[in-house]
Amino acid sequence: MSISGLIKYRFSLITGAVFICFSCFNLPAQKILTQNIIGTVVDKITGAPLIGAAVVIIDSDPFIGTVTDVKGKFIIRNIPVGRIGIRAEYLGYHTQSVTGLSLVSAKELIITIELEEKVFELEVVVRAKVRKDQPLNEMAVVSARSFTVEETEKYAGSLGDPARMAMNFAGVMGGADQINDIIIRGNSPLGLLWKLEGINIPNPNHFGAIGSSGGPISMLNNNVLSNSDFYTGAFPAEFGNALSGVFDMRLRSGNNQNREYTVQAGLNGFEFGLEGPLLKNRQDGSYIAHYRYSTLAALHAIGLNIGVRAIPFYQDLSFKVDLPGRKAGKWSIFGLGGENHITVEENENGKNEITRIATTVAVLGFSHVHFFNPTLRLKSSMAFSVARDHEMDSLNRNGLREDFYWTRYLEGKYTFATEIRKKFSPANITFAGINLDLIGLNYRDSIYSPVTNDYYHTLQIRNGLMLIQSYLQWKHGFTDECYFIAGLHHQQISLNRQVVVEPRFSINWDMSSKQSLSLGYGMHSQMMQRMVYFEKTLIDTTNRIYEESNRKLGFSRSHHVVVSFKHLFNPNLRIKAEAYYQWLFDIPIKRNPSFISMINYGSSFTYGDYDSLVNKGTGRNLGLELTFEHFFSGNYYWLATLSVYDSKYKASDNKIRNTAYNGNFILNLLGGYEWQLPGQNALSADLKAVWAGGLRSIPIDIEASQEQGSTVYDYSRVYQERYNDYYRIDVRISFRINRPKTGHLVALDIQNVTNRKNHFLEEYDPDSGQVEQAYQIGILPIVLWRMYF
Repeated sequence: MSISGLIKYRFSLITGAVFICFSCFNLPAQKILTQNIIGTVVDKITGAPLIGAAVVIIDSDPFIGTVTDVKGKFIIRNIPVGRIGIRAEYLGYHTQSVTGLSLVSAKELIITIELEEKVFELEVVVRAKVRKDQPLNEMAVVSARSFTVEETEKYAGSLGDPARMAMNFAGVMGGADQINDIIIRGNSPLGLLWKLEGINIPNPNHFGAIGSSGGPISMLNNNVLSNSDFYTGAFPAEFGNALSGVFDMRLRSGNNQNREYTVQAGLNGFEFGLEGPLLKNRQDGSYIAHYRYSTLAALHAIGLNIGVRAIPFYQDLSFKVDLPGRKAGKWSIFGLGGENHITVEENENGKNEITRIATTVAVLGFSHVHFFNPTLRLKSSMAFSVARDHEMDSLNRNGLREDFYWTRYLEGKYTFATEIRKKFSPANITFAGINLDLIGLNYRDSIYSPVTNDYYHTLQIRNGLMLIQSYLQWKHGFTDECYFIAGLHHQQISLNRQVVVEPRFSINWDMSSKQSLSLGYGMHSQMMQRMVYFEKTLIDTTNRIYEESNRKLGFSRSHHVVVSFKHLFNPNLRIKAEAYYQWLFDIPIKRNPSFISMINYGSSFTYGDYDSLVNKGTGRNLGLELTFEHFFSGNYYWLATLSVYDSKYKASDNKIRNTAYNGNFILNLLGGYEWQLPGQNALSADLKAVWAGGLRSIPIDIEASQEQGSTVYDYSRVYQERYNDYYRIDVRISFRINRPKTGHLVALDIQNVTNRKNHFLEEYDPDSGQVEQAYQIGILPIVLWRMYF
């Protein structure tokens, strides 16, 4: 891929974006622009609507406010656009304030406010519980935080991607600039669980292999996402089949009052979105949908030569439909889908070698929430998902095409999930649920052998399995300041009938309105990537008899303990410290003495030496994380995180080694400021800097490689040394432009502004007889333009 061609293309976009920006600024002055706020106030536990809740605009003069109707809904009209704050109050509940909201001219603000019921109602002491650091999940105490959709965009370098945004949080490190794999507390990226609307989903990234957790470009569209939660360990009992972390993603509902449109263009794609009421006469139903198509593919299709040899084609669609319901209950249909492919051609010695990679992910779900009464809720969901991964290598010689290698991996899954929530009293809350995954597998490959002039197969798998999970969790509040959470999670797979029951518990004590101390523990388990279970070992070379040596593999498991301390200097400024210890056991390792352990497999999961595995490996991760954060207020925000950690493992050779992900430290610094400009416009500048220890490697033995003429690794020094430290600075500059009938956002992201050459990988070059270094992405400008109307 030609970098110079890409840079020329990107700077042409910059010129166009600047022209649009100044054209908008040069329009005649307009009167004060206003917009409407449409929202719902609900109980945080059950989601039941709160009737008659007071909702006000913070610091409004004259006072502006309203109350919710019988469905918990409210509308506040004609609010001047810009940054605003909203406060919701309801008798017997803690007051909740939401600040730093961006109200734009051509798009109504849709918001849901969740209020937490007081354990004890006090007549004398009235104290608002304003805690921006708390996750949305009431059962999460440690190693969890909520994030807003705006954070996925305004954090420099995030590019609207939740995974890249999470790399700014304590304990989290990116696998590489090219992909959004995330390493949490020294664990493999494969330990991450993706959930969407409460459903476990496949890897939601373009060009992400089956079994991996990341990829170059996210399919998750932040224009459709709502505020969501991210967990880094000791997570609540409702989450299973994960060892390191959880992304619990929510989709937002569309505007149920008016139809709105969004058009967007940038390096990541051309995009069109629409939302509005589902029916004219009933305003309790809505829809939202966003479609995106690869920018480079679109420009290539119209014949524009952008100097890129291999064009990445991709497209994706995200949507949610809220159906009108009668009496108590809400119905919704949601979906996520993406398709992508890329073809790379190499010409050498009269041969034309062609490699084509294509992946597809699709999720279609249906859910219903029924309120038996304000204290009892039942949610049921069904979903179908599919993931397909296809790779093919072929040669064109003398006009004849020969396919000498191809793989086709396909996984389909039916998911059934149900959860019941019961609030016995404000002090006692119970969740219980069941999740059933029926998974169908079809893995095939074909490899050409020039010796036999025939094709042979290493994968011919057509099978299925079932993953069953259930959970029960209970929260008891001793007081409003002290509560205890206990839970059990059960899971089993049909392949080996292994059943595990995992205890989880946590306790939180708010020592004052500004300080809290928490302790959390969780036992967690995770199944292997499905492909691993069906790996075959050749036991009879004469008759070509294979044995599926991994069919009896059980779950990889871990204990995770976290101690957390938080101090809020004020509602917008906090410091948080977490210390953790994670003991991993039953990790698959080679049966015969070897350094190989599945604890080190992860980034862009690929097929390899996975046969003859047994659950006898161990590992441990320990560390300390510090977070110092100023939430957005007073036109600025900043976030500083420091993580110091150590990650070790032991395989079948009984040697204790560093894991591949043991970088030892991560330092993140980021912040931003927003200037209010004439005409109710805004200019923002954001900066991010990261410094982290390099990942570990198996060094190449140069002398042995030169002697053999191919790469030979020095297995006596497995993961002893780190690559060079990782540095990167990103900058983002954005203009928000408000006009009576349209709104614009023009942004320029410059990644790696110092053009730092961070290490990516190394390989032996037989032509030069030396080890060649490959580096990660250098300076990369990316332009975004978005219009609302």
